[in-house]
Amino acid sequence: MPLKKDEAIHEIVADYEILANLVLHQLDILKKFTSLEVPQPDDESLEKLKSTERKINKQEVKLSENIVNAIVLYQPVASEIRKLISCYRIIISLERIGDLVMSIVKQMGRIENQEVYQGLSGFISKMMDLSVDMARKSMLSFINQDMELALWTIKTETVVDEFNRKMLKKVAERANHITEDKNLLVSFITLKEMVSGIERISDHAANIAEASFYSFEGTEIRHRRSES
Repeated sequence: MPLKKDEAIHEIVADYEILANLVLHQLDILKKFTSLEVPQPDDESLEKLKSTERKINKQEVKLSENIVNAIVLYQPVASEIRKLISCYRIIISLERIGDLVMSIVKQMGRIENQEVYQGLSGFISKMMDLSVDMARKSMLSFINQDMELALWTIKTETVVDEFNRKMLKKVAERANHITEDKNLLVSFITLKEMVSGIERISDHAANIAEASFYSFEGTEIRHRRSES
């Protein structure tokens, strides 16, 4: 029985790595799009994103079921339960990051006035780069049991939040001056939704880091970042 339990947990961690790599692949494609002056995804890239999204959803369902089965069938000890529960929390955030990637890509296609995006593209690209870096390090913190990466991710969320506030302020200021142009206004609104989606990616990265910290330190630090 102990061997089967160890094998089950090992398989869950291996499947987690597969899921994490799928999500990182999506983020890298999105990062490439946001670095362009005209962020119009080509058909081939869109098809790859959709295909990977289906794999992410399938892997998330498989992992969720296997985690529940491991807890029910093998009676893991406290440290193993923490690891499994943390992994369950993490895969929820990973699946939501995958959804956010698809949502942001769709929003890119709705920006009718490309000058709107070009004027703020540098800001968006920096925010995207930092959010992807947070996501990557948070995922590695669980795989490598690296709490320094987890804490770095949690602390860095405040930087992305500040980017978000400044970005939304710029968007609002510019939108207020062009209310008579419907297409331009729609582009600004879409851009605002894009930026908010990027900020939510960083938020999920921080959630992953918190779950990783709980798994290996046994300390729950959720909600503390909102109090700092």
